[in-house]
Amino acid sequence: MEVHHHSHTADPDSHRGRKKWTHYFWEFFMLFLAVTAGFFVENQREHYIEHLRARQYALSLADDLKQDTTAFRRLRELYALNVQKADILSYLIKNKSLSRIPGGTLYYYGDIVRWVNVMTFHDATIQQLKNSGNLRYFSAELQNMISEYDRRSREISTRQENELYFSRIAREMMYEIFDAEQMLAVKNLSNASDIENYIQKDIKLITKDTLPIRKFLNEIIYRKEAWEYRTQEIIVPAYNAAIELLAEITEQYHIK
Repeated sequence: MEVHHHSHTADPDSHRGRKKWTHYFWEFFMLFLAVTAGFFVENQREHYIEHLRARQYALSLADDLKQDTTAFRRLRELYALNVQKADILSYLIKNKSLSRIPGGTLYYYGDIVRWVNVMTFHDATIQQLKNSGNLRYFSAELQNMISEYDRRSREISTRQENELYFSRIAREMMYEIFDAEQMLAVKNLSNASDIENYIQKDIKLITKDTLPIRKFLNEIIYRKEAWEYRTQEIIVPAYNAAIELLAEITEQYHIK
């Protein structure tokens, strides 16, 4: 009996369930694009939020700096006035004996060391930036400028503490020389004619001992030198740092 073996021919539909490698490649590529696009969008969103926060900080810091620069100008004016008064008193001491200087003159010009001109810095924004670590929102240049201004402002605050100390020493000296009621009268002088009349008055001191008076006048001269140094070496550089920082913030964040 003859057996016939049937030959097997390739079924064109036998591999229909398998996909070509290009299909998997395109699936992977599309998935890769989706993940990459999502990452890019999220990164852009985070960058946008950080930019908004940086601008908010910049606006707040600009307001603080505007207030500080106004206070700087006022402080420089007060120091300049104190130096001018100290110069007048120093000239009188060098060219006249104490007995020939009217008591009103000593009361008026001696009053400059009784008060301390304290500048309060508006540093809430800078402190918030430092404590929160959000200085990173700004460029490296701005970070350096902010840090430098913060350093200079803290130096002024420290020196103001020293001035308070020396002011207490000066007041202790004044208690031995000047009458308290007359010192209060000096505080109330406002216009030029009242001041001119007052400094010509022969107002008595509470002591005739020239030694404490000389010591007090020497203290005024010392304070004058301190005011001049502080103005030129500390206040002016800090003021310039504030102006430069304000200009840079205004330019980078287009603040009007």
